[in-house]
Amino acid sequence: MIYLDNAATTPMDSRVTGVLKESIDSDFANSGTVYSIGLDARRKIEQAQEDIARALNIPSTHRIIFTSGGSEANNLFIKGLCFPDKRTACLGLEHPSVREPLNYLESFGNDSLSLLEFQTEGRLDLKAVSVLNENRVRLLCLSHINNELGTVNDPVKISGALKKGSSGTRLFMDGVQAIGKLKLDASQWSELAGYSISAHKCHGPKGVGLLIYDSRLSLEPIIHGGSQQHGVRSGTLPVPLIRAMVETVKIAVECTDETLEHLRKLNRRLIKGLIDLSARLDSLNIRFNSLSVDDVGRQSPAIVNFSFSPVEGEVLLHHLEEKEIFVGLGSACSAHSKEPSKILTGIGLSEEEARCSLRISFSKTNTVEEVDRFLEEFAQAYEVLYPTFHNKLAER
Repeated sequence: MIYLDNAATTPMDSRVTGVLKESIDSDFANSGTVYSIGLDARRKIEQAQEDIARALNIPSTHRIIFTSGGSEANNLFIKGLCFPDKRTACLGLEHPSVREPLNYLESFGNDSLSLLEFQTEGRLDLKAVSVLNENRVRLLCLSHINNELGTVNDPVKISGALKKGSSGTRLFMDGVQAIGKLKLDASQWSELAGYSISAHKCHGPKGVGLLIYDSRLSLEPIIHGGSQQHGVRSGTLPVPLIRAMVETVKIAVECTDETLEHLRKLNRRLIKGLIDLSARLDSLNIRFNSLSVDDVGRQSPAIVNFSFSPVEGEVLLHHLEEKEIFVGLGSACSAHSKEPSKILTGIGLSEEEARCSLRISFSKTNTVEEVDRFLEEFAQAYEVLYPTFHNKLAER
């Protein structure tokens, strides 16, 4: 099997699996109880927070809240801070777990400002800052790394621009695709109002994530119950998942340099291979929707999105699946929608071009040999499918 959809999820690291299995057996007590094994569970959670703060250089001004994943962290922060009437803005190219909470706020008359006209290369153009100031936007929501394109929004540069041009606007970032695939600047935390992380995107378990936020901000909970985690997020804390999350973050951070270099190698191989295929096959015209640049300040090497009209991406995906090669169409949360990707149409692709696209997303477990095999099978599948789609196009 060749798995090339790591932006959707990643295989769990064996070291993380080991921690999870051991903790499932030993850490069954409820951390809210007052007897010894419950207090021990509570100490392990507190230690987990300290370990994550140390690994990510999170300052004492920021709280760490454990959630069920990135989607809950995004919802908790956006709704908790901005409901009912704090004005929000986004680029319009974010994950559904950012876009849809903003849509929810709009149902209460709190309209979100779209900055789509200010997208450049799939990321925010800093010219948008004056518009944020004019509209008195309180919270700007962006992806650190775009989940379909891989384009990078730099939190330090954006926060600096906000300070100068729209000081009343705070920055929230969906960091789900960034951990372990991008070096985090320690100085970013002082500028960020909030940041979300999900363990299963970086070789950890599903069902656990983090919200990191400025503790000087007041968040209204979206889950009410036992007042755990400063009253921000109620619910009995899953000690095994939390301990596995700590191991996930520590490994990801420690290996970031090595992982980045490996991802760059895979990225270069794939892009060169697609360019060579396009030159060799008369019918194939590759359009790169991701930036094909070796600049991690602008583009994550973990994600390559490209189009190949007129063959539809989903049909080609299933041909590759028959060869046990698994690729993505875009956000896994929207994969069953018949609508073309809002992110791809948002950056200017036609609906046909958006449908005729694939997303390849790498992790540290992929190899150059897997990239070469993908290129070979992609070319064969395209040549088989092209006549059918070409004839359909001619009949219109």
